[in-house]
Amino acid sequence: MGLKSAVNYLIIIVILTGCGSSGSSSSDAPGLVIPVVNPSLLEIAVTGIPVDLGNFDPAPTIDAGGGFWMSYSHVSLDGSGLKLIETRLASSMDAGDSWTDAGLNINPASAFMIGPDTVAWAQEVSRLVYNPFAAGAGADPWIILWHRYLSMLSGSETLRLFDNGWIGMKSGNSAMTLGNERKLFTGSVYNTANDSTIGPPEVALDTLDPALANCVTFTEPGVLPKSNGIYVSLLCATAVPPGKIILLRCDHFMNNCGYLGTLINGSEAAVLNSGYDNFSASELVSVNGEDYLIVTPSDATIYRGCAIYKIDDLDQASIERDGGTAKATAVFEAHGDFNGACGYVEGLIGSGIMISEAFTTSVPVFRLFTTDYNF
Repeated sequence: MGLKSAVNYLIIIVILTGCGSSGSSSSDAPGLVIPVVNPSLLEIAVTGIPVDLGNFDPAPTIDAGGGFWMSYSHVSLDGSGLKLIETRLASSMDAGDSWTDAGLNINPASAFMIGPDTVAWAQEVSRLVYNPFAAGAGADPWIILWHRYLSMLSGSETLRLFDNGWIGMKSGNSAMTLGNERKLFTGSVYNTANDSTIGPPEVALDTLDPALANCVTFTEPGVLPKSNGIYVSLLCATAVPPGKIILLRCDHFMNNCGYLGTLINGSEAAVLNSGYDNFSASELVSVNGEDYLIVTPSDATIYRGCAIYKIDDLDQASIERDGGTAKATAVFEAHGDFNGACGYVEGLIGSGIMISEAFTTSVPVFRLFTTDYNF
């Protein structure tokens, strides 16, 4: 759900439902024809937990033995009316066609009081990965990144206080034994009063490079391990949209992170559809030795499916372009009121790319679907 989370935009969704486009090809750029995929959209149930408000943000990975795991956002409603978002773990025995909650609440969310206000730590947009290159570096093979921030109940609305938030990280020897949280990355609006929780951030990303100085907060991490380090994509959210999807490379301990560049600017979403004004929910995927960026275009904060871009050079943060214009290899246009935040890992043939959808008039609100699209 991320910075443009469906949790807080259901009223906007109702107003703007139906603004997306559909068809066999799409592009507002002369000479560019982008194939549009109409996915199968078979719903994926996560068994073993109450349905509550539903599930979002699938982040699948595959371990050394070929087993599939996924971190995901589970949304529920506190008795006070505050929406709670927590990070949970699930596994699949059929390459993503169905999932069972593993009984591990990686990052719990529960309401508490600060003075007269009901608040909770939201723990969402996680990215779990198994790193096959970790052993050579002596690092933990399992890592998870996510966005942790304070949410507050205001009347019947859940407000998100991003100045009280950061990109968190855990690592461990297995998906079930992730260790203590590290406060990894923050943006320019980070409130240093939060240093009392865990400690100060390891990297204030807005100071890492002048190109990041206008990033008020960072969210929606994509994570891709390689032999030379771990690549991390993030949405750099700016005070005045659009933002941009940026790329970092860290070592296998998630230290010594360096800025590589901007993969794609939010303004480039208009190439797909003139009504689109930003990108969110980045995902990094490697298939058959080729690397890809999956992002969600949006209009007026409403997620409008997913787009796939081939990465030409990770270390140059460059994607495939045609005459300077970002060239999507496929675009998914789904059918919910709010859809996107896709997840994939090579071999996930049971579901293909997984897509998140939100519905305004039914329960559960948040759901996961197959697309049956494999690279």
